Amino acid sequence: MIHRPKHIVEYVLLVLAAGLIRILPLRAALAMGWLVAGGMHYLGGFRKAEAHRRLREVFGERFSEKEVKRIAWLSWRNLCFNAVEAIRFSKLTIEDVKKQPLAQQAPHLLKALEKEENGYIFATIHMGNWDMAGVTADLMGLPIFSIARRQKNPLTDAYLNKARNAFNMEIILNDSKVLKGVIRRIKAGKVLAILPDARSRTKALNINFLNGQANLGAGSALFARQCNCPIYPAVVRRIGWTQHEALVFDPIYPDSSLDKAEDWHRIMQMMMTIFNDEIAKTPEQYFWYNKRWVLDPI
Repeated sequence: MIHRPKHIVEYVLLVLAAGLIRILPLRAALAMGWLVAGGMHYLGGFRKAEAHRRLREVFGERFSEKEVKRIAWLSWRNLCFNAVEAIRFSKLTIEDVKKQPLAQQAPHLLKALEKEENGYIFATIHMGNWDMAGVTADLMGLPIFSIARRQKNPLTDAYLNKARNAFNMEIILNDSKVLKGVIRRIKAGKVLAILPDARSRTKALNINFLNGQANLGAGSALFARQCNCPIYPAVVRRIGWTQHEALVFDPIYPDSSLDKAEDWHRIMQMMMTIFNDEIAKTPEQYFWYNKRWVLDPI
């Protein structure tokens, strides 16, 4: 296969940066991420105005201009920290994750799995280091899997897929066979980790979220109905630079007495209401820079 020069350059830069980040101690690597974040945010202004607009759209006059700028900066810095930590995931051990506050949720999630006839769904949003939650759950013994989209760059796509598969957590690609694959795995007792706060590209469910109407796919609710399993909503928050905590909420079960479409909407609205309330508590933990913004029209 002949690769485009742009893809080759992106891949080489990724490999070089990843090599340095893995060699450095964690705090030094995060400091490198902080410098990159600061340069892109304050010098390059990467999507900064858009993030400010979204914060005002959601929170109105709740925050001053200074507070909006602070929330936007921390949100962007956290994303860069997430990237640094993701590159270093292969260095993580069970001893490392046991030191994290979010590891305290693992016994609860394992016990919940024992009670279910099938597996279940673990739903979180683009908040804190959401990937860290999946890696921690995997290392703590939860049979977890997730869905990923292919990257436009085949070289970086292969590199990232290799990194994702450094643990037992299985990553399945979002293709024509994904529905059957997800259902089969949940019914076999596995746990689907999913991010439900991404705007659907086609007309889907109209859900109240972030002081607006979000067009969200019914994926989480559809899988729950098909497998007759619960959804455990959860949020992840970063504490300082290196610590992470998770909060897992009571499960949401499908209701077979309701019409399918009605139940999908009920499940998604219950879930997103929980997430909405948690974002309002610590808005700097949410990712306000997503190119596929959840409140944008189709």
